[in-house]
Amino acid sequence: MTFHSATNITIDRIYQGDIFEKVSFIESYVEIDGQFELNVLEFPYILILTQDCDLEQNKNERLKNLDKNDKFLISILAAPLYIAEHIFDGNHLTEIKIKTEKHSSDSKKKIKQNQNQRFHYIELDKVFNLPPLVIDFKHYFSITLNSLEKQMENKICAIEPIYRESISQRFAHYLSRIGLPNTDIVDKESTFA
Repeated sequence: MTFHSATNITIDRIYQGDIFEKVSFIESYVEIDGQFELNVLEFPYILILTQDCDLEQNKNERLKNLDKNDKFLISILAAPLYIAEHIFDGNHLTEIKIKTEKHSSDSKKKIKQNQNQRFHYIELDKVFNLPPLVIDFKHYFSITLNSLEKQMENKICAIEPIYRESISQRFAHYLSRIGLPNTDIVDKESTFA
């Protein structure tokens, strides 16, 4: 298991590593023959991934009320936090009609020990009343800063800096993977002698 330390921090601004509950995300918006359809997903929990220095500079510059606003953030990066058992059972995306692979006991163990590069397992102190959670690094989205600031009452806690930096590093590493071609078919003429 991977235990993470978290704190109840002040609500003066959004921090990297903040965990929010009940956050809505607009999945799609279409207009067909004058009819509008808006699909909204509500994530039970999300984690803020945007670098804290950017969040801090944004807040400081907005307080100064300057003519130049090059540090302002329009949106911030977040990742859904899925309940670990739902990930393990392969049903964490059933709300959007997606069934995923059920994990074996060996796979669960690797996820819990953060040995699977796609997932990050988070277990917090019981005081926060949160189940074990998992980030799937394939799933992330941006949310406008203004809309999230209006939901500060939904902020549960903040992951301590050392742990949030670990999450940030693992996320960046996962995104920077290099996709290699499928080598199932070997071209004998292209092999090196």
